[in-house]
Amino acid sequence: MMQTPNSPGDTSWWDDLIAGLSQKQVPPPPAPQPPPVNQSAWGKSVEQAHVTDDMTVHDVGLSVFGETQSLSDLPQSNEPIDAAREKVAHMIMNGGQLRGSDRPSTHPPIEPPPDALRNPAVRAAYDSSMKAAREAYLSGTDPTQGAIYLNMPTTPDRSNMRYQGGLPQGVPIRTQSGPYHNSFPNRKVPSHTAWVNTYAAEK
Repeated sequence: MMQTPNSPGDTSWWDDLIAGLSQKQVPPPPAPQPPPVNQSAWGKSVEQAHVTDDMTVHDVGLSVFGETQSLSDLPQSNEPIDAAREKVAHMIMNGGQLRGSDRPSTHPPIEPPPDALRNPAVRAAYDSSMKAAREAYLSGTDPTQGAIYLNMPTTPDRSNMRYQGGLPQGVPIRTQSGPYHNSFPNRKVPSHTAWVNTYAAEK
């Protein structure tokens, strides 16, 4: 039973009531956090998706790795090699979707041996290439605008690319990334400096 005031001028009961109502309420316990996403399992799942009947996202990543394994950033690179790899992945996917098994030739999707992947630089290039393939597959935007050809010139040449059996005027460039350090000069890229260019399909 609520006590009545001792006198008409006694407001202590009112003060006590207001004080009780104005006390800070105890907040509810925080909602439990959702379980963390297993990024490795998610990535493997994406990599098993088919870009074409005979090419998975993982295959694309392996080809990107084969083409760009020897490349690394330079202070003057216009974008990180990771970004260039994603463009190469788009280019490979575009060729497969446009031409199927007759797509322009790129490095075959060969899995590197476990011993090679113990090398930190090789592992980093492999992981970067796989991420590039996943990102390209999931992306709604193709920065290469449908490019299907790849070339790695040793100068920042932006002229049309001409190739045997192609159009006399060649095909126009779509993107140019670089320059990058090339740790493995060879017949195809005979320099320690290289750019990564993608080119449009024939019209």
